[in-house]
Amino acid sequence: MPTAVLIDDSPLVRSQLRQILTRIGVTVVAEGATGDLLLPLYRQYQPDLVTLDIVMPGKDGVTAAVELLQVFPMACIVMCTSLSSRDKILACQRAGVAHYILKPFEAARAEQVLRFVLGTPVPASIEGAS
Repeated sequence: MPTAVLIDDSPLVRSQLRQILTRIGVTVVAEGATGDLLLPLYRQYQPDLVTLDIVMPGKDGVTAAVELLQVFPMACIVMCTSLSSRDKILACQRAGVAHYILKPFEAARAEQVLRFVLGTPVPASIEGAS
């Protein structure tokens, strides 16, 4: 069963992501509210997936992603952000993140993106969802 670490300063967003990930068969092994927690949690759990907010207190998501990918270049990161700023999204892509989800996100679309990055099949009932 795949595992995930969730890093977002919003408990509501972490709860929503946990529900979606659980529904698709992913075990959430750890959560955190700042980018400062990403590297230690990743080292401890070696998850298959990380979801990471961009704007948080302490270390932001772009900085945390860059640092993680320097140490663990194969880490699979999905950025979750309410920012539609193209430069932040491009910075994340340049850093090597797998994908991003814009908040507020629709559960079906988030599930589709998460299944895609994990390489799990998308049921026909949500293939057309956006």
